[in-house]
Amino acid sequence: MIYPQSPALLSAGLFVYNKRNDKLPLMTHILRFMFRTRVGTAAAFGALLLFVCIGIGMPVDVFAQVDTGAMQDVASSARLSQENIVVIIANLIRVFLGVLGIIITCLILYGGFLYMTSGGEPDKTKKAKMVIQNAVIGLVITMSSFAIASFILNSLTDALGIGGTSGSAAAAYSEPLSGSLGAGIIEDHYPMRNALAIPRNTRIMVTFKEPIQPESLIEGYDEDTNPGATDLNTETVHIYQTAQLTEGVNVADISLTSSGVVVGYNDDFTIFVFDPVELLGSATEDTNYTVSIGSGLRKANGSAAFTGAYADGYEWDFEVSTEVDNTPPTISSIIPSASDDAYARNISVSLTFSEAMDPIASTGTYADGSGFTNITVVDADGNTVDGTYEISNGYRTVDFTPTDACGQDPCGDTIYCLPGLEDLTVTAKAAELGDEPPAAVAIGASFNGLVDASANSLDGNDDGTAQGIIGDNSEDPDAEDHYAWDFSTTDEIEDDVPVISDISPGILGSNADTLQDVTVTFNMPMKASTLTSSNIQLWPDPWYEFWFRAGSTNFTASDAEAELSDTVAYTQAYLEHPELVSSEVEGWDYYPTITKDVKSAYQICMFPVGGPSSGTDTGSCATTDANPYCCNGMAQATECLTQSGADLPDTESAN
Repeated sequence: MIYPQSPALLSAGLFVYNKRNDKLPLMTHILRFMFRTRVGTAAAFGALLLFVCIGIGMPVDVFAQVDTGAMQDVASSARLSQENIVVIIANLIRVFLGVLGIIITCLILYGGFLYMTSGGEPDKTKKAKMVIQNAVIGLVITMSSFAIASFILNSLTDALGIGGTSGSAAAAYSEPLSGSLGAGIIEDHYPMRNALAIPRNTRIMVTFKEPIQPESLIEGYDEDTNPGATDLNTETVHIYQTAQLTEGVNVADISLTSSGVVVGYNDDFTIFVFDPVELLGSATEDTNYTVSIGSGLRKANGSAAFTGAYADGYEWDFEVSTEVDNTPPTISSIIPSASDDAYARNISVSLTFSEAMDPIASTGTYADGSGFTNITVVDADGNTVDGTYEISNGYRTVDFTPTDACGQDPCGDTIYCLPGLEDLTVTAKAAELGDEPPAAVAIGASFNGLVDASANSLDGNDDGTAQGIIGDNSEDPDAEDHYAWDFSTTDEIEDDVPVISDISPGILGSNADTLQDVTVTFNMPMKASTLTSSNIQLWPDPWYEFWFRAGSTNFTASDAEAELSDTVAYTQAYLEHPELVSSEVEGWDYYPTITKDVKSAYQICMFPVGGPSSGTDTGSCATTDANPYCCNGMAQATECLTQSGADLPDTESAN
């Protein structure tokens, strides 16, 4: 950001004596005249007060989130105002100048009265003219001060994210309590915002970008005395039928009760699953639900999770159908494929499912002979490879990262490798069925196999029926409803850098479809867990509260070429977003940003950056050490800026 010089210093500079011309600058004469009149003195005082307030005000980055949660809690407890001090001062100045304008108008009327009643007497006429002249000058100064105050107030509220937007259209398009998704601490959730036809037996899942204090979501949780608590903390989370929240109704009275929701979580406290004990909705009509996560949410370190422009929390709606989900999930694509070709040992193992999966049953770490076993990677000798399984892509893709460090990518990040020159078997396991198949039986807060968001067990053989674990040995990869495949590794490391082959809407494009997803197509398979809203983003300019969510789709060789193959040829990432401000309404600029931290299926970061040209040069946007930033298809040495000159976050990227 470029910070302006202090207005206080600029004001002081107006009084510097001009020795070359042996006279004062024009502005000094104006200021001296202002202080000779009562009206001018008042206007000058207002302008000076404005300059002082601006001079001591701190510049605010439009994308920054100030951690004000603790201060807001104190202010709320003490019943003090939580309005920003800079905005309060600016508002006071605006009121002061407005009152001053009324006084000046009265003075003009008074001068006119004196002139009309002067009877032609020179002294009275002169006095009347002087009153009118001073009042008009004061009016001009006051109106200028008012315009400056309004401009600065609007700029401050826009920058702080606490006022309206810089356009009425954006205010109409903005969705309150939505910005934490993508731009804030929330990475993803299920059901998605405004989702339709969600089954009644769904679980509600939320992924955070940082570890969360479990007691802020689980009532009575204590790591030492009550680590098994599973009741919902209804001080922080409310789940209720949207139509029931009417004027005068307390949201706590219509929300699911604490014991009516079972809360599960992963080992890192970054993913939480809320499982309603009773079916949601109705068997006869569709029902809208709202999930609200309040400002009481805390990070693991105790600080507020929602801060700055998003300090009030996060909220979203979805529609529940009349149906119960009895369709088991299947596997739709895998990396690497089961083929006769051997893969470089830094290949990522990845499974993409037909629908959202329960993240607690699908993620975890296996190390030193124990841990997560719902998915396993086993060598020819029967040894399970140590590593971590993480979920992304709308809870549809699970990536496995082994623990064996074997090199660095161009960004200096560690590459992790599978055993080299090995035959490996990957097994995705079905879960034990309960009394009402395909629903699995819960073991504690999770399952002994893979289940979808409605707790239906994996249909590994894709025959339309979930058989669960077959036989006495749940570890048997040949069990009928497990999904298993083999592949081989070489002793090499693949180091090709991924390149962006296509972007839609195009660079510097106009009249884009306001509801269309933003898509970014890469020239090779990508690691889904890196295609997140931390690395692929969408920012409006000027800024207003705006959410975005990243996902990805794998395309096989049969999609790219006219041949049958299950091998993933390339990956396309996409950004979901609310309706954009149409150019027909007011016009708005939007900046997709892809950081160098997106990685190929071989864990290689996108550096140097390569991507489509803007049409103003002859080649692709290929960055170098001297020009590491790819901005609108052009490599450059400085960070990417928006149309208004604001910094984009993490902009060592293609956008």
